[in-house]
Amino acid sequence: MPSSQNGLHYRRDRTFQEDHSQLRMGHAPHVLALLNNTAIGLMARRGETNLPHAQRTFSYQFDKALAHMAA
Repeated sequence: MPSSQNGLHYRRDRTFQEDHSQLRMGHAPHVLALLNNTAIGLMARRGETNLPHAQRTFSYQFDKALAHMAA
């Protein structure tokens, strides 16, 4: 991991490919980072250790993901 990136940014980029995003206008990049941080935090709170696996699981079962967050 390059020293210029902190751990959270590295996780966001590796899991969500944030650096490849084409959002460049206004507050959109900051909002995207906020949403990605929220997703990572919710997955961590559930005890998920493999973020890419959790992302794939929840992307196919979005209704179950929302139910887990509400519980």
